[in-house]
Amino acid sequence: MPDRRSKGGLQVEEQGTRPEEISFEEALTRLEAVVQELEKGELSLEKALATFQEGIKLLQTCIEKLNNFEEQIEVLLTEYYSSAPSWLSNGEAGEQPR
Repeated sequence: MPDRRSKGGLQVEEQGTRPEEISFEEALTRLEAVVQELEKGELSLEKALATFQEGIKLLQTCIEKLNNFEEQIEVLLTEYYSSAPSWLSNGEAGEQPR
């Protein structure tokens, strides 16, 4: 259950998990729900602001995770191309490694 804390007179929901503890898929699913909630336009101004802030944090989490995944893929490809035989690393289509 989310923890609610008062911040400047507003009730702000704390998810209870830090951004690095949530998976990319969970963050994206929650971000999509946040967008839908905001698009309905039925939230009070205070709740809309808190929801928007949550969405920004989720978006940042998704971007950080995607950047991390991209870096890991680049490392793996670099390791692959540096250790694979030259005839294999050129690929079937004759593509040159980065």
